[in-house]
Amino acid sequence: MIDLYYSWYSICSEKVLIALFEKGLDFEGHHIDLFDFAQVEPEYQAVSPNGTVPVLIDNGRRVLECTVINEYLEDAYPEPRLTPADPVARADMRYWVQMFQDKVFPAAGVLSQVHFIAAELKRRWTQEELEDRIRRKIGKARIARQLRAVREGFSADDLAVAEEQIVSVLDGVEEALSDGRDWLAGDFSLADAAAAPNVYRFTIIDRNDLLTARPRVLAWSKRLLERPSVVRCYDYAPSVREDAA
Repeated sequence: MIDLYYSWYSICSEKVLIALFEKGLDFEGHHIDLFDFAQVEPEYQAVSPNGTVPVLIDNGRRVLECTVINEYLEDAYPEPRLTPADPVARADMRYWVQMFQDKVFPAAGVLSQVHFIAAELKRRWTQEELEDRIRRKIGKARIARQLRAVREGFSADDLAVAEEQIVSVLDGVEEALSDGRDWLAGDFSLADAAAAPNVYRFTIIDRNDLLTARPRVLAWSKRLLERPSVVRCYDYAPSVREDAA
Protein backbone atom coordinates (compact mmCIF):
# COMPACT_ATOMS: atom_id res chain seq x y z
CA MET A 1 0.00 0.00 0.00
CA ILE A 2 1.30 3.44 -0.97
CA ASP A 3 0.63 6.42 1.30
CA LEU A 4 1.40 9.92 0.03
CA TYR A 5 1.63 12.90 2.34
CA TYR A 6 1.18 15.92 0.10
CA SER A 7 -0.21 19.42 -0.04
CA TRP A 8 -2.34 21.34 -2.45
CA TYR A 9 -0.44 24.19 -4.12
CA SER A 10 2.87 22.35 -3.60
CA ILE A 11 4.92 22.02 -6.76
CA CYS A 12 6.93 19.19 -5.22
CA SER A 13 3.78 17.28 -4.29
CA GLU A 14 2.37 17.79 -7.77
CA LYS A 15 5.48 16.26 -9.36
CA VAL A 16 4.86 13.04 -7.46
CA LEU A 17 1.11 13.02 -8.08
CA ILE A 18 1.75 13.25 -11.82
CA ALA A 19 4.14 10.28 -11.68
CA LEU A 20 1.64 8.24 -9.65
CA PHE A 21 -1.14 8.99 -12.12
CA GLU A 22 1.11 8.25 -15.10
CA LYS A 23 1.84 4.83 -13.63
CA GLY A 24 -1.76 4.17 -12.67
CA LEU A 25 -0.81 3.39 -9.07
CA ASP A 26 -3.36 3.29 -6.27
CA PHE A 27 -2.42 5.32 -3.23
CA GLU A 28 -3.89 6.80 -0.08
CA GLY A 29 -3.46 10.57 0.04
CA HIS A 30 -2.97 12.50 3.28
CA HIS A 31 -3.33 16.24 2.79
CA ILE A 32 -0.97 18.44 4.81
CA ASP A 33 -2.21 22.04 4.73
CA LEU A 34 0.93 24.16 4.51
CA PHE A 35 -1.03 27.38 4.95
CA ASP A 36 -2.37 26.06 8.25
CA PHE A 37 1.19 25.00 9.23
CA ALA A 38 0.27 21.35 9.66
CA GLN A 39 3.90 20.65 8.70
CA VAL A 40 5.19 22.04 12.02
CA GLU A 41 3.09 19.73 14.17
CA PRO A 42 5.02 16.95 15.96
CA GLU A 43 2.73 14.30 14.48
CA TYR A 44 3.74 15.26 10.96
CA GLN A 45 7.40 15.79 11.79
CA ALA A 46 7.42 12.17 12.96
CA VAL A 47 6.52 11.31 9.36
CA SER A 48 8.74 13.92 7.70
CA PRO A 49 11.95 14.71 9.62
CA ASN A 50 12.44 17.84 7.50
CA GLY A 51 8.85 18.98 7.94
CA THR A 52 8.37 19.08 4.17
CA VAL A 53 6.07 17.54 1.60
CA PRO A 54 5.79 15.17 -0.12
CA VAL A 55 6.58 11.99 1.75
CA LEU A 56 5.85 8.60 0.21
CA ILE A 57 5.52 5.45 2.29
CA ASP A 58 5.38 2.20 0.34
CA ASN A 59 4.58 -0.83 2.48
CA GLY A 60 6.20 0.83 5.47
CA ARG A 61 9.27 2.10 3.60
CA ARG A 62 9.63 5.87 3.70
CA VAL A 63 10.98 7.84 0.74
CA LEU A 64 11.70 11.60 1.02
CA GLU A 65 12.20 14.42 -1.52
CA CYS A 66 10.13 14.63 -4.69
CA THR A 67 12.90 13.89 -7.20
CA VAL A 68 14.02 10.86 -5.21
CA ILE A 69 10.41 9.70 -4.79
CA ASN A 70 9.84 9.79 -8.54
CA GLU A 71 13.06 7.87 -9.14
CA TYR A 72 11.95 5.34 -6.54
CA LEU A 73 8.58 4.93 -8.25
CA GLU A 74 10.36 4.35 -11.56
CA ASP A 75 12.57 1.65 -10.00
CA ALA A 76 9.83 -0.02 -7.96
CA TYR A 77 7.09 0.23 -10.61
CA PRO A 78 8.91 0.37 -13.95
CA GLU A 79 5.85 0.11 -16.20
CA PRO A 80 4.93 2.28 -17.90
CA ARG A 81 8.44 3.64 -18.25
CA LEU A 82 9.05 7.29 -17.47
CA THR A 83 12.78 7.17 -18.22
CA PRO A 84 14.29 6.74 -21.69
CA ALA A 85 16.14 3.52 -22.51
CA ASP A 86 18.86 5.40 -24.40
CA PRO A 87 21.64 6.59 -22.03
CA VAL A 88 22.00 9.98 -23.72
CA ALA A 89 18.26 10.65 -23.60
CA ARG A 90 18.27 9.49 -19.98
CA ALA A 91 21.02 11.99 -19.22
CA ASP A 92 18.91 14.69 -20.92
CA MET A 93 15.99 13.72 -18.69
CA ARG A 94 18.09 14.00 -15.53
CA TYR A 95 19.47 17.34 -16.67
CA TRP A 96 15.99 18.82 -17.11
CA VAL A 97 14.75 17.37 -13.82
CA GLN A 98 17.66 19.13 -12.13
CA MET A 99 17.14 22.40 -13.98
CA PHE A 100 13.49 22.61 -12.97
CA GLN A 101 14.14 21.53 -9.38
CA ASP A 102 17.26 23.60 -8.69
CA LYS A 103 16.55 26.74 -10.75
CA VAL A 104 12.92 27.08 -11.76
CA PHE A 105 11.25 25.76 -8.60
CA PRO A 106 12.89 28.19 -6.13
CA ALA A 107 12.40 31.07 -8.55
CA ALA A 108 8.74 30.17 -9.03
CA GLY A 109 8.49 30.17 -5.24
CA VAL A 110 9.66 33.79 -5.09
CA LEU A 111 7.11 34.87 -7.72
CA SER A 112 4.41 32.87 -5.95
CA GLN A 113 5.14 34.57 -2.63
CA VAL A 114 4.55 37.94 -4.23
CA HIS A 115 1.46 36.90 -6.17
CA PHE A 116 -0.50 34.95 -3.57
CA ILE A 117 1.35 33.05 -0.83
CA ALA A 118 2.11 35.97 1.49
CA ALA A 119 -1.40 37.36 1.08
CA GLU A 120 -3.02 33.97 1.77
CA LEU A 121 -0.93 33.49 4.90
CA LYS A 122 -1.83 36.95 6.17
CA ARG A 123 -5.48 36.26 5.44
CA ARG A 124 -5.38 33.26 7.77
CA TRP A 125 -3.07 34.48 10.52
CA THR A 126 -2.10 37.62 12.43
CA GLN A 127 1.49 38.73 11.96
CA GLU A 128 2.40 37.49 15.44
CA GLU A 129 0.81 34.07 14.84
CA LEU A 130 2.46 33.83 11.45
CA GLU A 131 5.96 34.53 12.72
CA ASP A 132 5.50 32.12 15.64
CA ARG A 133 4.58 29.28 13.30
CA ILE A 134 7.38 30.02 10.85
CA ARG A 135 9.87 29.84 13.73
CA ARG A 136 8.63 26.31 14.43
CA LYS A 137 9.81 25.12 11.03
CA ILE A 138 12.99 23.08 10.58
CA GLY A 139 16.07 24.78 9.14
CA LYS A 140 17.49 28.20 9.99
CA ALA A 141 17.86 29.30 6.36
CA ARG A 142 14.25 28.38 5.57
CA ILE A 143 12.99 30.19 8.67
CA ALA A 144 14.99 33.35 7.87
CA ARG A 145 13.82 33.39 4.23
CA GLN A 146 10.16 32.94 5.14
CA LEU A 147 10.24 35.50 7.94
CA ARG A 148 11.67 37.98 5.47
CA ALA A 149 8.94 37.13 2.96
CA VAL A 150 6.12 37.90 5.41
CA ARG A 151 7.79 40.96 6.93
CA GLU A 152 9.22 43.13 4.18
CA GLY A 153 8.63 40.88 1.17
CA PHE A 154 10.97 40.37 -1.74
CA SER A 155 12.66 43.26 -3.48
CA ALA A 156 12.60 44.19 -7.15
CA ASP A 157 16.13 42.78 -7.39
CA ASP A 158 14.96 39.47 -5.90
CA LEU A 159 12.19 39.27 -8.47
CA ALA A 160 14.56 40.13 -11.31
CA VAL A 161 16.99 37.36 -10.28
CA ALA A 162 14.13 34.85 -10.00
CA GLU A 163 12.80 35.77 -13.42
CA GLU A 164 16.28 35.57 -14.95
CA GLN A 165 16.64 31.99 -13.64
CA ILE A 166 13.30 30.98 -15.12
CA VAL A 167 14.02 32.63 -18.46
CA SER A 168 17.41 30.94 -18.77
CA VAL A 169 15.84 27.49 -18.34
CA LEU A 170 12.89 28.19 -20.65
CA ASP A 171 15.27 29.51 -23.31
CA GLY A 172 17.10 26.19 -23.02
CA VAL A 173 13.82 24.30 -23.42
CA GLU A 174 13.00 26.35 -26.52
CA GLU A 175 16.34 25.37 -28.03
CA ALA A 176 16.00 21.71 -27.05
CA LEU A 177 12.59 21.46 -28.70
CA SER A 178 13.91 22.93 -31.95
CA ASP A 179 14.74 19.42 -33.24
CA GLY A 180 11.03 18.61 -33.39
CA ARG A 181 10.69 16.52 -30.24
CA ASP A 182 7.42 16.81 -28.31
CA TRP A 183 8.88 16.23 -24.85
CA LEU A 184 12.08 17.18 -23.07
CA ALA A 185 13.83 13.83 -23.44
CA GLY A 186 11.98 12.46 -26.46
CA ASP A 187 8.99 10.62 -24.99
CA PHE A 188 7.13 11.92 -21.95
CA SER A 189 9.39 11.33 -18.95
CA LEU A 190 10.14 12.31 -15.38
CA ALA A 191 11.59 15.52 -16.82
CA ASP A 192 8.18 16.61 -18.10
CA ALA A 193 6.57 15.50 -14.82
CA ALA A 194 9.07 17.76 -13.02
CA ALA A 195 8.39 20.67 -15.36
CA ALA A 196 4.59 20.53 -15.47
CA PRO A 197 3.83 21.93 -11.98
CA ASN A 198 6.14 24.88 -12.61
CA VAL A 199 4.45 25.56 -15.94
CA TYR A 200 1.04 25.33 -14.29
CA ARG A 201 2.19 27.74 -11.58
CA PHE A 202 3.05 30.35 -14.21
CA THR A 203 -0.54 30.17 -15.46
CA ILE A 204 -2.08 30.78 -12.02
CA ILE A 205 0.20 33.69 -11.12
CA ASP A 206 -0.57 35.48 -14.39
CA ARG A 207 2.85 34.92 -15.91
CA ASN A 208 1.74 33.28 -19.13
CA ASP A 209 4.12 35.67 -20.85
CA LEU A 210 6.98 33.41 -19.79
CA LEU A 211 5.44 30.75 -22.01
CA THR A 212 3.96 32.76 -24.86
CA ALA A 213 7.28 34.49 -25.55
CA ARG A 214 8.65 31.15 -26.80
CA PRO A 215 6.55 29.37 -29.46
CA ARG A 216 7.97 25.88 -28.90
CA VAL A 217 7.70 26.25 -25.12
CA LEU A 218 4.12 27.42 -25.53
CA ALA A 219 3.17 24.39 -27.66
CA TRP A 220 4.95 22.06 -25.20
CA SER A 221 3.21 23.71 -22.23
CA LYS A 222 -0.18 23.12 -23.87
CA ARG A 223 0.69 19.45 -24.34
CA LEU A 224 1.75 19.28 -20.70
CA LEU A 225 -1.39 20.87 -19.29
CA GLU A 226 -3.61 18.66 -21.47
CA ARG A 227 -1.81 15.47 -20.41
CA PRO A 228 -4.34 13.24 -18.57
CA SER A 229 -2.02 12.75 -15.57
CA VAL A 230 -1.60 16.51 -15.21
CA VAL A 231 -5.33 17.14 -15.51
CA ARG A 232 -5.94 14.47 -12.83
CA CYS A 233 -3.30 16.05 -10.61
CA TYR A 234 -5.15 19.38 -10.47
CA ASP A 235 -8.52 17.69 -10.08
CA TYR A 236 -7.03 15.90 -7.07
CA ALA A 237 -5.03 18.83 -5.68
CA PRO A 238 -6.60 22.16 -6.69
CA SER A 239 -4.66 25.39 -6.80
CA VAL A 240 -4.74 27.79 -3.87
CA ARG A 241 -7.04 30.09 -5.83
CA GLU A 242 -9.64 27.35 -6.11
CA ASP A 243 -9.14 26.44 -2.44
CA ALA A 244 -9.61 30.03 -1.28
CA ALA A 245 -12.71 30.42 -3.44
